[in-house]
Formats: sequence, C-alpha cells, structure tokens
Amino acid sequence: MEFDLFVGIDWTGAQPARAVAVAACDPSSVVRPVWPRDRHWRRQEVADWIAEQIALGRRILAGFDFGFAMPWVDGVGYLDGRVPDVADMFALWDLIDQASNGAEDDFAGAAVHDPRLHPSFWITGPTPTHWGDGSTKRRVVEVVAAETGAGTPVSLFKLAAAAKQVGKASLAGMRTLKRLRELAGDRLAVWPAEQPAAGQSVVMEIYPTLFRKQALGGVRKITGRAAMADAVAHFGCTLSSDLPEQFDDHIGDAIITAAGLSRLAGKASAWNPAGLTLDIARREGWIFGVGA
Repeated sequence: MEFDLFVGIDWTGAQPARAVAVAACDPSSVVRPVWPRDRHWRRQEVADWIAEQIALGRRILAGFDFGFAMPWVDGVGYLDGRVPDVADMFALWDLIDQASNGAEDDFAGAAVHDPRLHPSFWITGPTPTHWGDGSTKRRVVEVVAAETGAGTPVSLFKLAAAAKQVGKASLAGMRTLKRLRELAGDRLAVWPAEQPAAGQSVVMEIYPTLFRKQALGGVRKITGRAAMADAVAHFGCTLSSDLPEQFDDHIGDAIITAAGLSRLAGKASAWNPAGLTLDIARREGWIFGVGA
C-alpha cells in the first residue's frame, strides 16, 4: 500500500491533554515533528488535523499509541458480560462516548466510574478479586506481544500503579477515533476492523516500544537528536532541520513511530499477522507490527 504521509501520535488520557505529540514522515523519508498551533495539542485538534490532510487528498497512515478496544471473552463479551448489546469495537466506542458525559476534548474520566465499566477496572490497592489470574483482562495481541518479545503492554483495566495510565488514554482515544471516523467518513479505514480499500487513509494502534526495540535493541526513551538520528536511520529515514537537539519523550515516541511505520507498512506480514482472526480484528483490534 502506498501512502503520502506516515504519522506517529503519542497520546494521553489526562485533562488537559498536555502530553500529546505528533510527527510525520513524508515519501522522501524525512521525519519531522508536527507542532501544535498553540502550546499543546488538544485531542480533538489531532482528529481535525488528520481529517484536513485527508480532505486535501493525502493518503494518511496514522498510528496512535493507545488501545483501540477492550478484551473480548468468548461466551461473555466485553466488560464481564455487563454490555451484551455491544458486539464490536465501534459499538464499544459509542458506549465509551456516552459514558463520558460529554466531557471536553474527548476526556473520558467519567467513563471509568460508569457502572457498566467500573467493576472491571483495578483502580487502586491490592489485586481485586475480580482480576483473577489477569487472563481476561488482556487482549490477544497483548499476550502475543509478550510471547514474541515485542513488549509487555499494560492492561487497559489496570489503573493502579500504572505509570502511563493506558486505560484512561485508551478511553479518551476511543472518543477521538469515533470523532475522526465521523469527520473522514468512507475515506478512512480503521485497521484491522476494516480492511483498507484503494485510496483510503488508515488509522491503527501502535506500540512505540516495538519500534525502539527494532532500532536500538532496547526500550529506553529517545530525547536527543543524535540518538534519534541513529534510530530513524534504521528505518531508512532522516530528521528534519526543525527538530531541536533535545526534546521530551512524547515527541521522541511520535518520531520513532512515524519512521517505523514508513518501513513496516511495506511488510505484507504486518497487515496479516499470525494470530489475527476476523473476530479478533473487529472486537479487540491489533497492534500493528506484533506477530509480523
């Protein structure tokens, strides 16, 4: 598949959203940070920017660093069976949006406390009884990532002592994806729930740790231009002149993602990884590059 722009997006579930970062790699393999209009990106501005690029006729491949869905348990469904009418990720996004009570900028803090969602989370303290061995709290792709050495993604449901708060970021991200899907219409495919058609742009879930491991052989964050130049060179890319000598790790993860996507998108097995079934694709989604 050919794309005009490969976009990496580091995400946050916090309010205000001060840790969102965006980077883009063009067809000449130059990676650049995409700076916000104001001091910080708002989540909804990211959706607007991608929709604008698509409207201009550019075919975009955008990777977001959050979970696109929750674990699905066969015979039970999502959320320990409390939402039997929610049968795929798009219906799940509708639920999260409704449970967020219209909070500004796609913030989803209220959703965590919604009675349909709250009992499935580990909010604080020791391991709750409902957690069991944790197997129902992880998606298939998270298990595969750990087994194949891609990394160990944190369960969306684990908020206790989780440094990155993946759960809150994912809930907010689902609201943003719902908005982006409405803005872009049939010009956008959500992989792997939807298989991209000719000319469509694509959004997908990514895991920056995977790209850092590929480029550097480790998981350390990259916050310096010299180290980043070496990392993106692994993917055949160079850096734009406007990237400063030092930057925060959010920009770093966005840049390494954009560079990694530009290479990984050309690998057929990334689009059809081992372990991905049609049911998993539409219910749980997949991290692009895991199992490739």
